[in-house]
Amino acid sequence: MAGGRHSSAHQERSGRSPAFYAVCAAIVIGLVASVVVVVQAVRSWADECDQITDYTLAADPSIVPALDRILGGAKDTDLSCANVTVGAATSGDIAGRLGKGTDAPDLWIPDSGAWVGKAALTAAGPIEVMTGSIASSPVVLASREEDAPTSPTWLAALQIKDIQLGNPLVTGVAQAPINAALAEGQADPVSAGTVRAVLVPLAQEESARTADEPIGEDMLQGVVDRGGVAVATEQSVLEFSDGDGARTIVATVPPSGSNFMNFPLVVTAPAPDRHYRATQVARAVTGVLSGEDARGVLADHGFRGPDGSPLPDGRGVGKTTKLALEDESALQDALGGWALMALPIRTLVAIDVSGSMEMREGNRSRMDLTVDAALAGNAMFPDSVSAGLWAFSQGLGGGPQDYKEMVPIRRYDTVVDGVTQRQLMAQQATKVEGLIGGGTGLYDTTLAAFRTVQETYDPRAVNSVIILTDGANEDPDSITRDQLMSILQREMDPARPVIIVTIGITDDADAATLAEISRVTGGSSYVAKDPADIANVFVNALAARGQR
Repeated sequence: MAGGRHSSAHQERSGRSPAFYAVCAAIVIGLVASVVVVVQAVRSWADECDQITDYTLAADPSIVPALDRILGGAKDTDLSCANVTVGAATSGDIAGRLGKGTDAPDLWIPDSGAWVGKAALTAAGPIEVMTGSIASSPVVLASREEDAPTSPTWLAALQIKDIQLGNPLVTGVAQAPINAALAEGQADPVSAGTVRAVLVPLAQEESARTADEPIGEDMLQGVVDRGGVAVATEQSVLEFSDGDGARTIVATVPPSGSNFMNFPLVVTAPAPDRHYRATQVARAVTGVLSGEDARGVLADHGFRGPDGSPLPDGRGVGKTTKLALEDESALQDALGGWALMALPIRTLVAIDVSGSMEMREGNRSRMDLTVDAALAGNAMFPDSVSAGLWAFSQGLGGGPQDYKEMVPIRRYDTVVDGVTQRQLMAQQATKVEGLIGGGTGLYDTTLAAFRTVQETYDPRAVNSVIILTDGANEDPDSITRDQLMSILQREMDPARPVIIVTIGITDDADAATLAEISRVTGGSSYVAKDPADIANVFVNALAARGQR
């Protein structure tokens, strides 16, 4: 019985009808179809972006054409659903803008990683290196073939007559020969001083320049047109000469080797939320730039890979030893010296014309002695100096304004209506005595002068304000001393520094306040206790160069 029942049950399970299996098959097919639809939907969603966000990438001008080709051909999903707009800017310009924060790009590719550490010291927001190098190119000496130099070292190259170096405060390419020369002799304690001595005439030539020295293609075109030797990258020489026999120039490297430009990718968006999202975009950009197609585009434009291996097909200068400093502080010291030697003076001189300036000191008034000092300084400084002149006393400018512009800031050799700026400064300085009267409007004038120089800031110069006064603030309607100090501290921009040099005339001047104004802005303060010393004090103040 039991066996029979088991047999009967087995027969029932194995005896399903064909219709039953047809229904099961239909169910399975339906489930598979549903899975396929879901997978296709997920894949479709992953290949598209619900929203595209715009991001900016500031890059050294030399690499912008390659970046445009690479990123312009990338899909939105490859770039983490971002539209990355590439703009050209010199590394020095972006390093300065990062100090402001308000005009900072989201991403940055400078020509050299040396800029990253410098920018981080003054940046208003975080600086994050996403990749140390997306491409590289050795720095070379560019010339017509008949002018090709045979310099054994970079130290010797820096001494080539009329070498076109560029401004090392603006581009890494111009820094590279200095870096290389220091690296060549870094085992010799005397070498750094030798390099700095070689830089003196180059820095002074930069100081006397009336316009920015051409860089990149413009510099190389100058070599074609006028001859000589210029500092450039292997990439820029290849890109400039490629396919155009009329523009062919040659690139050479001293046997000691060369410094390489390495083009890092850096996240620079200052706002925390924006910075976080820009980091995600930067990772995506890094992935795109690391791809085989991108490497091919970069090589087409003359860039080596991150490891610096020679370009294929014999292009460029071939295998090159990398010269690098073990201690980067040597380069920063050299660049600091360059800044002091190269940057011309740019200043706004504000002279107190309050009633007390009529007081006699011997047989002459304080104003007579101050004007003499201004004329002495005006006469002795070179044409590369830029200066302007204000006079100030309570209400002098009309209404609550305590200052009056006599001459706007211009280079001394600028000609206005047939008269040079130097002559205008001298003419107007002799007229300030006719404005004497009223109380001392020190605080409002100081702040207005500071803002004027900052708004018209010249990165090629030491920007300053020089205040000459014999008293303390006497304008009851002006900002207070504490307010002035607070505003100056808040508006001081380390990337665009404006120093205030104060000169107190006799012991009547508010020496403590003047010293604090100068301290807050990194300037110097002087007191001419003997009015006869005003001329010497003024000249020293005009020549002073503060920290940039």
